[in-house]
Amino acid sequence: MIKFPLSPLFIPANKLDWISKTFERGADSIILDLEDSVPETHKKKAREDLYLHLTDNKYEGNLIVRVNPIDQDLGLEDIEKLTNTDLSIDAFMVPKIEDSSHLSKLPEINLIPLLETPRSIQNIADIASQSRVKGLALGGADLSASLGSTMDWDSLLYARSKIILEASINNLFSIDSPFMDINNLESLEKECKKSKSLGFNGKAAIHPNQLEVIQKSFLPSDDEVKEAKNIIKAFNSSTAAVIAYEGKMIDQPIILSMEKRLRLVGIDPKTID
Repeated sequence: MIKFPLSPLFIPANKLDWISKTFERGADSIILDLEDSVPETHKKKAREDLYLHLTDNKYEGNLIVRVNPIDQDLGLEDIEKLTNTDLSIDAFMVPKIEDSSHLSKLPEINLIPLLETPRSIQNIADIASQSRVKGLALGGADLSASLGSTMDWDSLLYARSKIILEASINNLFSIDSPFMDINNLESLEKECKKSKSLGFNGKAAIHPNQLEVIQKSFLPSDDEVKEAKNIIKAFNSSTAAVIAYEGKMIDQPIILSMEKRLRLVGIDPKTID
């Protein structure tokens, strides 16, 4: 991945002219959806058109492709077609993954399991530990439908907490579920703040007007980036396990937090002298 997908925006994979427009609107990542957004009768054509388009076009932002379920031939065919040449696809989002058995049969590609069933939440540890997995994403709509719960943020707090726990253990990025009311930006901002405080790295979007709110909520400010760099520099220049920085005690857990902050803006902490 180029960097954590902070505000990945879902667009239908059969709307290829939207890709450039979406990046121009400020998206850092796009999820090209071959699953729910494409009618069943158009899925194979959408895949072929996507393949041809990405053969001829390269993009600087992150491109993620949500394939069809890989326990079916259609999903396996999606991956086979889109991994047999050098396309600018950074990762594949795989829906309705409930255990690691199907993942282990895939080629060595970057995967983002979409956790959207009760069994997938139960088996997160197994799924997250697979080497191909680079991030975890919550599918709140399908999960809440399965549970019979509302889609309120707190209703899925248990699932969200498990995702954050396993993402941390396995050094993965985490994407929270989209907020469905595209015109209610105030409530979107409140959800983003909750998600960030819990530990999510970003939140998926379903409309371009959500991008600014999500990015502003998750991205560190210039002052926060500067602080992270200075703390890492000070810690690296010392041989002590704990240092004082501007009246704060800094140890390894704080350094890990500062490193994650820098990665959100595409800075490799290892380049900080």
